[in-house]
Amino acid sequence: MTTATSPLPRFGLREFFTPDRIEGYVSFFIGIWVTGLLVFGWINRSNRSINPENGWGYALGIIGGSMMLLLLFYPFRKRVKFLRNTGSVGFWFRFHMLLGLLGPIAVLYHARFSWGALNSAVALNAMLIVAGSGLIGRFFYARVHRGYSGRKLEVRALLNEMHELETSMDRLGPIGMTVKSHLVPYEVAAVSAGSSFWNSAAAVLKLGIGTRLSQASIRREIASIRPTSGLNIREAREVRREVLARTAAYFIAVRRAGEFAFYDRMLRLWHILHLPLFFILIATAILHIVAVHMY
Repeated sequence: MTTATSPLPRFGLREFFTPDRIEGYVSFFIGIWVTGLLVFGWINRSNRSINPENGWGYALGIIGGSMMLLLLFYPFRKRVKFLRNTGSVGFWFRFHMLLGLLGPIAVLYHARFSWGALNSAVALNAMLIVAGSGLIGRFFYARVHRGYSGRKLEVRALLNEMHELETSMDRLGPIGMTVKSHLVPYEVAAVSAGSSFWNSAAAVLKLGIGTRLSQASIRREIASIRPTSGLNIREAREVRREVLARTAAYFIAVRRAGEFAFYDRMLRLWHILHLPLFFILIATAILHIVAVHMY
């Protein structure tokens, strides 16, 4: 066996069920559950068993509104000193996201998925805008942080990861060396992506498409390369599998590094816009409550 088969990390169940992956699976199933609730509510929107003015319909309005109000705990927890030790940032972010989904659903059931009177329509529209804004913010956040722990993705760490992956290719014989020559230019592209807003925006598209096309090209090229002398068919297949795994990991690191600057800027801009929208929602909700109980 040559140096091409030096011990390398394997991709087993432990790597498959990493914290980030588990969180992704949970988010996926919550997304299906929320979608199911929305579809069920829309199909049964004409059901008169839920009355917004009394009973469960009225209670759902209070529950949904309370959930939306509790969303303020997350930003207050980060800014108010005596609240900073109340649970972890990751826990409160997850709780914030869950309330941001369940609160609007409860309000939609309360409203029977209809606009109603003018004050109800204004409050409902404000809620839908804020909920949509929250989903956009979650999208940006997931690309700037590792999972939901609140820890920023460091570009330097990602670039180090790319260097390690490049170096590891040397241990995989001539197949690894051939593939490595195709990978190096992407590091330059990832570094230059953060030089300006427009460069970072273009990198999201260029690196996203370019790395995937290159990965497909490398896969075809590897299949045509003759295995290293001394390797049997099984060993050659193992080397190819390792090269492809490392190539995929490298391109993921490139995309993360290249996209970081763009999503970091977009997340900061989103923070500026989201909080005023939320306070508009509170104002419209208060007006709705006053109008319902006074007239």
